[in-house]
Amino acid sequence: MHRLFLESEMTRLALVGLGIWSPAFANWQAFTTGLVSRKWPIDVALQPNLIPSRERRRAPQLVKMAVEVMDQACTMAGLKPDDVATVFSSAMGDMQITDYVCAALAQTPKLISPTRFHNSVHNAAPGYWSIATGSFSPANAVSAFQYTSTMAFLEAAIQATEEDTPVLLVTQELAAPPVLMDICPSKNHFSSAFLLIPPAMTKRAICTLEFKVRGENCEWPELPPDLQEPFASNMSARLLPIMVELVTLQKGEAPRSLTFPLSAFSSLDVTLGPGGQ
Repeated sequence: MHRLFLESEMTRLALVGLGIWSPAFANWQAFTTGLVSRKWPIDVALQPNLIPSRERRRAPQLVKMAVEVMDQACTMAGLKPDDVATVFSSAMGDMQITDYVCAALAQTPKLISPTRFHNSVHNAAPGYWSIATGSFSPANAVSAFQYTSTMAFLEAAIQATEEDTPVLLVTQELAAPPVLMDICPSKNHFSSAFLLIPPAMTKRAICTLEFKVRGENCEWPELPPDLQEPFASNMSARLLPIMVELVTLQKGEAPRSLTFPLSAFSSLDVTLGPGGQ
């Protein structure tokens, strides 16, 4: 871990690109509009056009969600997809395929679909992304159950700081099938992407983000009531309060610092500041 994080000093990065998708919002603009109007669609189409049509037919929902928000973030930042390192995260991976594989193994093990088995691995999305973009940049996959998003955020921040390179963080989770609802009570699909760069890079920033690790636990930040019900149970939507605060910052209001659980014994402070060149 980078020494600044170990010493619990503030480390600053620039946020230059965002992506977000769920059945209630297709992108960042739709999310900000919904947050202001408090009116959300109920069945937004997913359009991961970056994946070639042949591969798109085989790609599962979780992969399509990841590639869609990553493409959005890179487009917003004006960076080529193959120029950024990536950190993928999901608490449970593709729960729909996990459910299918377990049922098939119990009932008809010789009839398991090779394609669905191929897509069951946790790092399926990095593979599709690398193929679609021709990227040879580093790609990590992180899973830490309820702490997945914050652990992945810290991983991306450390990598961007240590390697002095743009890092694209992806958080993604599916709605859980009934058999897994007690383990991961995720009610809705959700995916988001944050493109982080070191401040010294000459790129216009949406905002700055300062990070600090503390040796104490905390509660998760609350979401607005209309987002609480559909997304509070989604363990990969834990960073959604950052996007809510970003809308506040863009309206000219002073944002507050947010503190997220990082483990049972630690937390991560994230402070938003104005963007700029």
